[in-house]
Amino acid sequence: MDECVFCKIVEKKVPSQIEKETENLIVIKDINPAAPIHLLIVLKKHLRDVTEDSGASWSAIGTMASSLAKEKGLNGFRLVHNAGDAAEVAHMHVHFLGDITKDRKI
Repeated sequence: MDECVFCKIVEKKVPSQIEKETENLIVIKDINPAAPIHLLIVLKKHLRDVTEDSGASWSAIGTMASSLAKEKGLNGFRLVHNAGDAAEVAHMHVHFLGDITKDRKI
């Protein structure tokens, strides 16, 4: 997708702070963090959102989130996925929010 910012990040055409990368995912720091630890787990393949996923990508994202939490020593974290018109960028990604309390509204 020529105009998709996440596709450009995946292709390394737009700079970003990469935290981790696998064959299918890239993890970057959110440029407008809403939590002390705010990462974006971005699918490398362009899918609009979870409604276009067969389940494999969602599973990979869950595995990545668990790995990130262990690496960062977190006791808890929050995952947020926006689909359809709720998404600011129509490219499947999940917000990984860490180092927050359960009563925090985000």
